[in-house]
Amino acid sequence: MKQKRNRVCWIWMIGVVLLVGLLGLTWNLYRKYTAPVTQYTVQVGDFSITAPTVGVTSTTMEIEWSLSDATGIVGYDVYVNDTLTNTIRPEHVGDSLEPRVQLIDLQPDTVYMVQVKAINAAGESVYTSSKVPYKTLPKEPRLEATAYGAVGDGVTDNTQALQKAIRDTPAGGVLHIAKGVYRTGALFLHSYMTLDLDEGAVLMAVDESSAFVKPNYVVTGGTPYLGILNLQGDETGPIERVVIRGGVIDGSGWKEPVPRELEIEQEVGKIEQDTLEEYGVLSRSEVEAAMRRGASYEKGSSTRSSLIEIQHGKEIVLERVVLKNAPAHMVKAAQVEQMYMKDVHMLGMYSGDGLHWDGHNLVMSHVRMEQMQQGVVVAAGDPTETTVTEQWNAYGLHISNSQIGLVFSNTGNTWIQHVYLQGLIMEDVELAVRVRETATIGGGIRNIVVRDSTLRRIREQIDLGVKRINPVDWGHTTVELQTVKAPATDDI
Repeated sequence: MKQKRNRVCWIWMIGVVLLVGLLGLTWNLYRKYTAPVTQYTVQVGDFSITAPTVGVTSTTMEIEWSLSDATGIVGYDVYVNDTLTNTIRPEHVGDSLEPRVQLIDLQPDTVYMVQVKAINAAGESVYTSSKVPYKTLPKEPRLEATAYGAVGDGVTDNTQALQKAIRDTPAGGVLHIAKGVYRTGALFLHSYMTLDLDEGAVLMAVDESSAFVKPNYVVTGGTPYLGILNLQGDETGPIERVVIRGGVIDGSGWKEPVPRELEIEQEVGKIEQDTLEEYGVLSRSEVEAAMRRGASYEKGSSTRSSLIEIQHGKEIVLERVVLKNAPAHMVKAAQVEQMYMKDVHMLGMYSGDGLHWDGHNLVMSHVRMEQMQQGVVVAAGDPTETTVTEQWNAYGLHISNSQIGLVFSNTGNTWIQHVYLQGLIMEDVELAVRVRETATIGGGIRNIVVRDSTLRRIREQIDLGVKRINPVDWGHTTVELQTVKAPATDDI
């Protein structure tokens, strides 16, 4: 009996030891997966740095900052985990410094401590930013457009295949398009996705306007056409965090550039009917279809489609993409909150605008526009819901061989304000800036600052219309006006 009691005691003791061990193991696992290995703390510095949400991926990270006084600053050093990884210096004497950097080749789902130091001419660190932990995203799901039947032969209509691939791209996912020319009609992107085109990959519009007509369009209901890529929010909220990266978006709008005969005093955007018939491709198809539905030529011509249409969007990115040959505008963005354009090249046909924008927080970095009727049109009051268009920062914007560089136009009781353009270059432009202000009570155009910029071979610097006060502050900007050749005696 005694031996039996001893055996029971040993069993209980072993059970208790095993239970305690199991509880300890469970606690250790809980701590491992619920508590961070390292406690990361923000260290406050002389200035702050930020990482916009749209600038963070699984392997890259955009960091930006702002100094209240950058006098004497000739460069920036960027440190990641206390190691110098990037040095930002002007390539040429007089070049402006851009207060932002892209960190690359990072690991997914990893925390990095980032700090920036402002450097003076002696190579000394004058100001040190806060030291902030930022985390990359987990590795994104990746889909291939070719797996859905997309064919890049320049002939096949890929609209249905590409749209199905877009629908199947999960939130946070990437739809990859390999090298090739993919003909397509209107495509609709959704929130939290990336459209990633290889170098040599082209999305090219089909030549038939019916592929871009809005569903249930009524002739009197406004613009009838969609873009190649459409980002549309609705009454439930904006379309968010969409990235369009790489490749070429080709609108097949024209056979060749339309004659550049428009005077800047005339109505910009007007294309004569005989010019359209001779040079147009998709643009001609769109106007002719509108006229068959009962629209006048003037109405049809003014409603040609754009390459990218964004309506009610938030955190939108265009990066390393070429936009060309739009029937009308390259990008039309209305009611957009936080939009980034980086390393974007727009090549027009003197037939429309590069960017038509209203909203808040637009950042452009190294954007080039060529052969535009108007480079950037900044609007407020159109659509009527937009009351303030503000916070546009551009670094290295280059507009060349175009009719008008920049247009600021507000209507009604609305504001355009807080615009900062650094390192702006305009070359061979008829008119650098046009201001069309409706100065009603509580509305107007103000706080446009241009720094370290160059205007070469322009005919006119600024057209204020009826406005008497210049809202543009030109700082360290050189201006070279065109020499207008007098007519020969035989021509008089």
